[in-house]
Amino acid sequence: MIYLEREASELYFELSRFYFHAEKLSWTHYLDRMLALKNMCEPDDPVSEQAKRILLVEEWNSEEGWSLENDERDDDSPPSHVNKSSEDEAHPGLRRDKKGYFQFISRKKGLNDWVFHQFDRDFHPSIPHGHFKGKNQPKLDSYLGWVYQGSKQIKRLKRDLIVDLWNDEEFRTFAHIAIEWYMYEFPSYNWRVSNPLMLPRRR
Repeated sequence: MIYLEREASELYFELSRFYFHAEKLSWTHYLDRMLALKNMCEPDDPVSEQAKRILLVEEWNSEEGWSLENDERDDDSPPSHVNKSSEDEAHPGLRRDKKGYFQFISRKKGLNDWVFHQFDRDFHPSIPHGHFKGKNQPKLDSYLGWVYQGSKQIKRLKRDLIVDLWNDEEFRTFAHIAIEWYMYEFPSYNWRVSNPLMLPRRR
């Protein structure tokens, strides 16, 4: 099979992202492009891995057919994509809120009380940030580990916990999408770093 050269795959990826943020592509069209990239790139191409992560988080699967309203099944078993147990296995750190948006909850002790919302319009104290047991307050700065009650710092999580959080591939993908969304929705927001998409390095 002939694959895209890496320069071409990177250009296609960046152009797709640019046109999505410029509102020239719909979200579904953007995901379709990620699916195409996944299939057109060499298996070890970093762009292929980025596309796979986006598709995984959004549960975008080309192999799932659209069934018609009057389709009949040979048995009464539910479709695989609504099977809760298989979904949990595919996304152990993710769940959906009442609006259908993704939330992230770490399985790590010391972090598993913090709920992160992917499309949270609130920027304080960080993007993304955690909510203790899903409540409005207190909140966790996912980069520095400070816990806030309103605007007041009340404690700080151990550094090892924050390192564990950013070593979690599921959270890194989740955070990347949250940051991209915020950059698109609030282009004038003053980020604390020059390139917010450059995530903390793995340790």
